[in-house]
Amino acid sequence: MTENPKDNSGLDLAARIDALSPRRLSYLTGGFILVLAVLLVFEINDKAASRRVETELRLEQAASDSAAAMNIAIMTGAPARGVLTGMWPGGYSALYHLSPAGDVLTTSGRTDIVQIPAAALRTLELSARGKGVLDLAGGKIAAVWRPLDNGEILLAAAPARDIYDRSQIWIVYVVVLIALSVVIISLMAAFIRQSRAAANAAFALTTLTDFQAAMAGGRCAPWFYKKSDRMIAFSRAFLEPLGLGARDRSFTLREISAIVHPGDLRTAIAVLCGEPSGVNEGLVRFRDPGGRWLKTYLRTAVDATRFERAGVAFDLSGAKAISPGAAIAETRLRDAIEAIPEAFVLWDANGRLAIWNKRFASTFRLPAKVLKPGFTVDEVSTCATVGGDILNQHFGPLDSEEPEAVEVALPGERWAHVSRRRTAEGGWVCVASNVTDLKRRASAQKKKERELQQTVEDLEASRRDLSETMLKYQYEKYRAEDANRSKSEFLANMSHELRTPLNAINGFSEVMQSELYGPLGDAKYKEYIGDILASGKHLLELIDDILDMSKIEAGRLKLEPRKVELEKLLKEATRHVAPRASHAGVTLTSSVGHAPPVWADARAVKQVTLNLLSNALKFTPQGGEVTLTAEADLDGVTIIIADSGAGIERTRLKKLGAPFELAESHFSKSNTGSGLGLALSKSLMKMQGGILAIASQPGKGTVACATFPRRKDASVRLPQFIRKEAHVLTGEAAAPSFKVKVTQAAE
Repeated sequence: MTENPKDNSGLDLAARIDALSPRRLSYLTGGFILVLAVLLVFEINDKAASRRVETELRLEQAASDSAAAMNIAIMTGAPARGVLTGMWPGGYSALYHLSPAGDVLTTSGRTDIVQIPAAALRTLELSARGKGVLDLAGGKIAAVWRPLDNGEILLAAAPARDIYDRSQIWIVYVVVLIALSVVIISLMAAFIRQSRAAANAAFALTTLTDFQAAMAGGRCAPWFYKKSDRMIAFSRAFLEPLGLGARDRSFTLREISAIVHPGDLRTAIAVLCGEPSGVNEGLVRFRDPGGRWLKTYLRTAVDATRFERAGVAFDLSGAKAISPGAAIAETRLRDAIEAIPEAFVLWDANGRLAIWNKRFASTFRLPAKVLKPGFTVDEVSTCATVGGDILNQHFGPLDSEEPEAVEVALPGERWAHVSRRRTAEGGWVCVASNVTDLKRRASAQKKKERELQQTVEDLEASRRDLSETMLKYQYEKYRAEDANRSKSEFLANMSHELRTPLNAINGFSEVMQSELYGPLGDAKYKEYIGDILASGKHLLELIDDILDMSKIEAGRLKLEPRKVELEKLLKEATRHVAPRASHAGVTLTSSVGHAPPVWADARAVKQVTLNLLSNALKFTPQGGEVTLTAEADLDGVTIIIADSGAGIERTRLKKLGAPFELAESHFSKSNTGSGLGLALSKSLMKMQGGILAIASQPGKGTVACATFPRRKDASVRLPQFIRKEAHVLTGEAAAPSFKVKVTQAAE
């Protein structure tokens, strides 16, 4: 049978279409657009350069003409501004008439756009003809200058890019490039769609040709039945070997009954026409023109209807040794093996390749055209593109009789569970299941376990370090507390040793100041004695505050809360500080006649009042005023001490109440004091269950409030007028609500 040249037309068409594949067309289109873009870039650069050259030439012409006109104007006395206006070259340029020092004398043109600072002008070499480009904040400016006859300079300037400031050149070319690209891409897309359609048609034609050739080579052909005309169509590939024609042909049922063996007629009608139904395959003998009966096998789909039926006819006249059932069974076996998701390979009893599936071939990239039945395992591993050693070691026949199941690393970072077993005929069957995901999950699980173990170890180490740190902290805290107790106990024990000498100094100073045993003599001695007495009293007060603070810290200061007359204590405190206020020139006003009794320690109340009054007098300048008032409610009584001093800043107000903390810095303070007064008052108020608060504004003065409970176990609060502005010193717990529960420190 000779080959028909027309049968290759589909292949030639497919080859020509493949030569212009969409990928190649895309590359060509992209290359064309890229070349076009490069050409446009060169054109843009040329245009931009032309505009810069044009700008430079126009500026040089304008500078030369303007300089000549200005020289004439200088000789004739004509106004320079008029000359510059007449010689302005137009566009976005500007003309500058400069002094020899570079100062601007006259301008003309678009100086609002071309603005050249005087500092930039002084950097130019203006003594001779020249030109240059200034890189200013508003952009690059091209400048050309010419010296005049009188030593002055004429300078012409414009944007270096374009004197007329025309639109950017690249915008037009980019629009052109985009338009051309859209048109070219659209044409290429249409051509690609046509190419794909032609390729599909060529592929269909090639497939049909191959299908017909395969059917003819296998001596089988399709058949079709239509109930509308009760005709059965057979193809040439089936009829020609039987001698029933050299072309496609349709038969009536009468013609079919004439060429089919009478014993097989019922089977043929059942398969071809569906009458009776339920039969879809069978062996049928056809008669050739010579009178011989040739075996054929007819088959159709199980669900074929009686109206539209189609199937396949097999010519068995040349394969008498193979039964149709065996052929069908072999086909079914191959389909089943291909459907297996694992790689499958079967070796016969001689160790030769018998059957394999596509997954096995794809695992080792075995070419389908090279791999054939009968190969040994060495030959198969030689054909493998990757993993030939793995195939030879784990996928071939075994020397032992025992089955084997192992996990094998496959090419491409994959893992498989390979199982090899003996077959009944003595061969070997090998099945490889993909366990890559299981291995990855197991590896990830091990990694997480290692990370978790490391985290646990880190936590254990951190816990040990934290325990050691806590032990060190407890030890250091104990040492600090012990040292603090020792300090406080030492100061408390030094009370007698410190007070006794000071009392003697102060006593003898008072005797000498009163001149009990006669006059001192010079008046300076009396002044010195007064200074000694004042310093001694101040030092005694300071030592008393320190000792009281030490007693509080050491827990030795005992208060005796009881019902005390607050009015009496406040008046005594006022009388005590009155001489100091008079000496400082400060007006002291007291209005406490209505103050009710409170539940507190009398000495502590008096000491808190004296400390607050002393602070107010210290920071109130001469001519100022300090007032003492009291405000009562159902639960407590608040002592209010207000002054008209300099006040305290908010940032320093929050630091008050700590021992030795001053309202002024050490280098700027203008008043004496150790900073213990407020700290001592704060501690005393805490011990009595009261509230100590301060409100102040720089330049306006300070208000200090001390609130005492009126009875045992009473809750106290600050007055309403000072709650928002006050800074509470007696603890954070009392700050939000301004309430403190009274506790009896000692009875």
